[in-house]
Amino acid sequence: MPQLTRKNADRFFLYIQSVQSPEHEIDFVTAQFKKLRKRPMRLVREDFCGTAISACEFVKRHADNRAVALDLHKPTLDWGKRNNVGKMSEEQQGRIALLARNVLTPGKEGTGVDAVLAMNFSYWIFMTRAEMIRYFRSVRETLGPDGVLFMDTHGGYEATKVMEERRKIYAGGGRWFKYVWEQVDFDPITNRCECRIHFEFEKGPAWKDAFKYAWRVWSLPELREMLADAGFKRSTVYLEGDNGKGGGDGIFRPRVKGDTDASFIAYLVAEK
Repeated sequence: MPQLTRKNADRFFLYIQSVQSPEHEIDFVTAQFKKLRKRPMRLVREDFCGTAISACEFVKRHADNRAVALDLHKPTLDWGKRNNVGKMSEEQQGRIALLARNVLTPGKEGTGVDAVLAMNFSYWIFMTRAEMIRYFRSVRETLGPDGVLFMDTHGGYEATKVMEERRKIYAGGGRWFKYVWEQVDFDPITNRCECRIHFEFEKGPAWKDAFKYAWRVWSLPELREMLADAGFKRSTVYLEGDNGKGGGDGIFRPRVKGDTDASFIAYLVAEK
């Protein structure tokens, strides 16, 4: 395979390789749903779905699994239809719907679901308490009777720093690239954070500003309080265990007390 370069690379492929882990994500949500509800999860809605890779992974897991995926950016949805949904069997494709729709108005297709997934911190686009509670309330009202909301979040004192982080990513076929996460600006008055993703290659120019984000950094206590205000009965924080070498072990467990980490990823699970 030719080396990855700015000219021949696909930014959505690079994003999936460096940021997403749909297999682990679906492992977690299906296992936790079954623990909480004593039955398998069969219908999910992926909010802010992007290329809908998580919805596709869920559908492929079982012949009875169905998914609805919502996003407002049609070019990204179209990429997902071609490159993710299009690679599934015809029968599997019949069990997934990709809709260019606002998550606040999911419609009948996105109502009555077992679970809603809001991953990659995408719901942080809601920058006021009123907007976030409106979203959480909409999720609660469109979940099934025993539905569950699954979100990921991140925190730690590095979440509010102007900084860059680089990781080398293996892309298959002997090819590598570097993923660069840059926190460009942070406003402590509003908690608004400007972020960028860049990609660097073995040869040639980097792909600067491949993705841009304007978010509010929300803390776990704030999110849990807003979930309660929106009517959720219970929310649980799942933190990753320590591998004994200064890193995570990939296993997320419910916790009532965290550690003073520079940076952490957590799942937040809210029950209707």
